[in-house]
Amino acid sequence: MKFQEQNLIRLADASSMREMDRHAIEDLGIPGAVLMENAARSVADWVEENRLKNDPEAAVVVCCGRGNNGGDGFAIARLLANRGYNISVVDAGKPGKKDALKNQLLWEQFGISASFPDQNASRMVEEADVLVDAIFGIGMEQSIEGAYREWIEIFNSNKKALKIAVDIPSGVSTDESRILGVAAQCQYTITFQAGKPGCYQYPGAKYSGNVIISDISIPQHWPDDAPDDHEESGTSDNKPSPSTFLLTSDFIRDLVPERAKDSHKGTFGHLLTVCGSAGMGGAANLTCLAALKNGAGLATACVPNELRDRLPGQAPEIMTVTPHNAPEYFTEEHAEFVEQLAEARDAVVLGCGLGVHSQTAGFVQQLTKHLEGPLLIDADGLNNLDEETLKERLGIAVITPHPRELSRLSGQSVTEIQESRIATVRRLSQEWNVVLLLKGAFTVIGSPDARIFINPTGNSALSTAGSGDVLSGFIGAFLAQGLSPLYATLTGAFLHGLAADCFVEQNDSSYMVASDLFEGLRLARNSIKLH
Repeated sequence: MKFQEQNLIRLADASSMREMDRHAIEDLGIPGAVLMENAARSVADWVEENRLKNDPEAAVVVCCGRGNNGGDGFAIARLLANRGYNISVVDAGKPGKKDALKNQLLWEQFGISASFPDQNASRMVEEADVLVDAIFGIGMEQSIEGAYREWIEIFNSNKKALKIAVDIPSGVSTDESRILGVAAQCQYTITFQAGKPGCYQYPGAKYSGNVIISDISIPQHWPDDAPDDHEESGTSDNKPSPSTFLLTSDFIRDLVPERAKDSHKGTFGHLLTVCGSAGMGGAANLTCLAALKNGAGLATACVPNELRDRLPGQAPEIMTVTPHNAPEYFTEEHAEFVEQLAEARDAVVLGCGLGVHSQTAGFVQQLTKHLEGPLLIDADGLNNLDEETLKERLGIAVITPHPRELSRLSGQSVTEIQESRIATVRRLSQEWNVVLLLKGAFTVIGSPDARIFINPTGNSALSTAGSGDVLSGFIGAFLAQGLSPLYATLTGAFLHGLAADCFVEQNDSSYMVASDLFEGLRLARNSIKLH
């Protein structure tokens, strides 16, 4: 299957966006002033359509910094003032960029400005009905202090205003979403030509609000120059680009396997789950049932003796099998039995509820090295694993850690991981030759070829016991049905989050238990027209 980039939203980090701008201006000859005008018009049109048409007397204050983002702001103010609206500007003084200065001089023919920290400027920001943040743009990486910090704090203190960020909220790191001391809290971000990763990770996403990507006629030009049509497995002679993408329902819809009318249960794969231990049998049940609900033809739970035929809440569709002399948990002596089972199955999920008993680590490590087919490792599978064993595996495994599990495995602190989720996942997925899914809001998925995928679906209702087991089952189902490790992970993660979104919307509640995701999955499949 070819990788179809056109159904994804490709995100631009600061260096990629600067190169795209440079290419448009220097190589193609599109004047920077034209691009600035296009950007300003897209914001002015949005503000007019979504606020000023219904509230034409609203006081709009555009906050303009000294760079090109401020130049966009001056042009936005001019365009809206020219349409007859009540517009004023708070600026940082004379811009340091030619096109921005030109737009400041043009604005002076249309309306009034006050320069921060003038007392009048503070009052204007405090009393505005609409605030437009054009203080800092992409590429800002130093901590915001002094007058700029005070300005943004006053901006945030106005709780009544509709707040719109121009390209990215001031104070949000473009590439990794860190907050640079302080950031403008906006309900909407209108970003230009390509989405910015910082708007799709927390905490930056909290400050960005709803993100609107506006085409301002910058031709697509990515600095890596890699072909768009490489094989999704990463085995093409041309090395795939280290790109970052936002998943979409159109992309996922094309990945879900078709179900032919003449098919049978064997057609859709047999998943083996090696999960559960004394007191944790529910994990095995949830994982297997999730796989069946998501299309796997057969699911077998390999469990300790205590759980055979009596998983908590066991669905009758789930088969169970037990190695000899495994009363409550697995040890290394049971690995060979599981390896033989796996040879007759299409994929394996290892780890959910497995426990962290002293003798279980050898069991997990042996299976990780020796299982040659599609393998997903989650939860206690990861807690019993070490980095060197993972590197020794020949095939590409899927691993699905939360930040603390990844911290133990990688040696990085949770804080370091969370501050650079994209860069961390990109690096480790290559070093370990795995598809790495880092759990959390806006889940990050990395491929061994350096591509990153961000999942926009999901909500806080997923913060409940067992939701990770269901995710493993969803992905495992697609592995068993023949999708590649990467595509199975992308599809399973997207549907898992969408199931939570649909369930919460349907029930008008922010709470659920993990098994509610099965009803959510039905709603999710209907919402994107999967059959």
